[in-house]
Amino acid sequence: MSKNEKQELIFIDGWEHVHCPVCGNLVETYDICDTCHWQNTGRFNIDGGPNKMTLAEAKEAFEKGFPIT
Repeated sequence: MSKNEKQELIFIDGWEHVHCPVCGNLVETYDICDTCHWQNTGRFNIDGGPNKMTLAEAKEAFEKGFPIT
């Protein structure tokens, strides 16, 4: 997904959720994923912000079983 591409919002009990761009787990839009620990930055999930890794680095680390920082 490019950083300009919108991700579909899913509403659960009135709260916005997206699929984590790293592992695919359903997570609130600005929450930390319970599965991979990526800090979601909204619908676009851009690099930077609270995450030390870029999104590409986090995806690669997750695939290899390394921790996401």
